[in-house]
Amino acid sequence: MRARIACLKVITLGVLFGALEVQPARAHHSWARYDGDHVFTVAGVITAIEWTNPHVIMRFTSKDENNQSTEWTMEMDPPTLLDRYGLRHDTITVGMEVKITGVRARSGAPMMRAVTIELPDGTKQRVSSRV
Repeated sequence: MRARIACLKVITLGVLFGALEVQPARAHHSWARYDGDHVFTVAGVITAIEWTNPHVIMRFTSKDENNQSTEWTMEMDPPTLLDRYGLRHDTITVGMEVKITGVRARSGAPMMRAVTIELPDGTKQRVSSRV
């Protein structure tokens, strides 16, 4: 009986410590800095792409109705997930005109978390697991 109780204690502690270990991984993928309630689309020209972990980062320039340029930074899912969605590192290139749909940074900075990207041929690519 004592062995069974000792075994249950070890299992319980293992489960508790395992649950605590998972928390930091989920915190990394938080969308807290983005306003998830207001999805919008912006068109622009890609100026840089960083195809790296933990997230692919793309920079692009958009112009408003007064022809004023804004430099945007856009965050997408990691390269492995983008590959699963069919988006490869050579699918999007610097100089390409695209339309990006996503959510803007709560701070008002020209940063966004993208959900989809529309390529020049009209193809829409998923770039987020939250589609």
